[in-house]
Amino acid sequence: MKLNNLKAYVPAKLYTRGVDYFKQGHVKDLTEDAPNRWHALVAGTTDYDVAVNLKKDGNLSSTYCTCPFESDSLCKHEVAVCLAIEAYKKEHPGNKPDVLTRLKALKKAELLEIFEELLQRQPAVNQYLADKFSAPIVMDEIAARHIIQKSVNRTERSGFIEWDRTHDAIEGALEVQEYLSTLIPMKDGETMLTLHLIVIAECTEMLEIADDSSGIIGSVINESLVEIHDIMDKWQDGLDAAKVDWTLGLLYPHILFAIGQDMTDAATELAGSLLQWADQGDYANKIYGFIDKVIASEEMQNRKSDYTEEQFRTYQLAILQQQGDRDAVEAFYAKHHSYSNIRRSQIVQALVAGEFEKVVHLCKVSEQIDSELRGLVRDWKKLRFEAYEGMRNKPGMIELAYEFAAGGDEAYYTKLKNLVSAEQWPAMLEELLEKLKNNGWDKSLYLKILIDEKRDEDLLDYCRANLSEIEKLYPHLLKEYPHEVNEIFTSYIYKLIASASNRKSYYTACTKIRIFQKAAGKEAADVLIDEVKFMYPKRKALLDELAKL
Repeated sequence: MKLNNLKAYVPAKLYTRGVDYFKQGHVKDLTEDAPNRWHALVAGTTDYDVAVNLKKDGNLSSTYCTCPFESDSLCKHEVAVCLAIEAYKKEHPGNKPDVLTRLKALKKAELLEIFEELLQRQPAVNQYLADKFSAPIVMDEIAARHIIQKSVNRTERSGFIEWDRTHDAIEGALEVQEYLSTLIPMKDGETMLTLHLIVIAECTEMLEIADDSSGIIGSVINESLVEIHDIMDKWQDGLDAAKVDWTLGLLYPHILFAIGQDMTDAATELAGSLLQWADQGDYANKIYGFIDKVIASEEMQNRKSDYTEEQFRTYQLAILQQQGDRDAVEAFYAKHHSYSNIRRSQIVQALVAGEFEKVVHLCKVSEQIDSELRGLVRDWKKLRFEAYEGMRNKPGMIELAYEFAAGGDEAYYTKLKNLVSAEQWPAMLEELLEKLKNNGWDKSLYLKILIDEKRDEDLLDYCRANLSEIEKLYPHLLKEYPHEVNEIFTSYIYKLIASASNRKSYYTACTKIRIFQKAAGKEAADVLIDEVKFMYPKRKALLDELAKL
């Protein structure tokens, strides 16, 4: 198929639509990436990538389009691009190829082959490269940004980076990180910190225009965050006030940027790295004040959620705890009592100190504050249970253990059973089972108790009300209730088949017959199969699946 003869090979309707797309200017960014390898974007319902490969004689070799059209024919977007290529060739007969564009499209092995030949033929090129490589490699902030942005610009299409282009988009960031890995923290630490922060900032901006489903951009950010933490750790031995001040000044705008973007955990991770220095000299007060400055910033105050501010407050609390000033810590607890993590730290501290009455009080207060947050309330009650254990307050432990067990918590059911006397246990078990039976979302503990306590009649009633459960529960019932198991299993399978309407559903029903055969035996299964065949003689797909049993 030749470019100038598409009409003879493409269905008329598709060809006409392709001509319309071409004439209306829907073909954009037409480039020849390599000899006879063309690429363009075609605007349709969305922008579609189109690739066209030509043979040396001008015939079409292959085409590709990201649109959903499926056929042996070219789609309208491919037709439009072929017409654009033909028009370009007519307007630029004999034009020299764009060497730089073609070099960018070549693979590493192809580039090396070209350079090897060039070095042999041009000694001056060999000398130029030798001089260039012998010079020390230096990368500054401007160069790092340029390298990263160049990869982004090369891969984004219409302002967006598709998920399958993110590996190419981060090449520049990886190149900067590779350069930084050759430096020495004690000698080049300032450069390393500065450029790793550039990597984080540029990759954060990249996230705004990319589909990072693979998480690869986030992993590059995390790598630089880890490196920053390690650099600051290595600096501890030679730390001085000037270096601390310089670092705080460097980190401040980057932390604010990360807070404002709200795309990653970079802000809290960077601030967290500073805590390594809080036990040296009077740097703790500087870091504490720095965190206050961040919290007071416009970026922080404009956040809808208090979560990040709470994280920064926990860092300040850690500094005060490290200093060992108990009065300052207690004052901090009182001032920032609204934050659950601060209250948790206070409760844990009191628990470790054996101040169990205080723990109970703080937990009850927290339960009221967070009354609409079920998960947090549960956490506070678990801490209260620990305090009751420390106090040997059996009534308190029984009350909470019963509440947790009634919610389906097996661990607290075991605790409850051990706490309650043998005389009281039967009545409490009946009450607990009634609550678990009415628990609509989780029956696992209810079933475990029925099995452990040999409550076969209750288990059988449960299966009658929930037919599908017979699949996993029949081993516990088969010995005492073989007839009832057969009856429930049969009802379950009949119900599945009655509602089935396609081969996949019939196949699923037949897998249940295999389980039934394992439970009740081949004879019972054969009877069931014969009855199903008699009931549905016209369901061919069902009969086919039954024949495979």
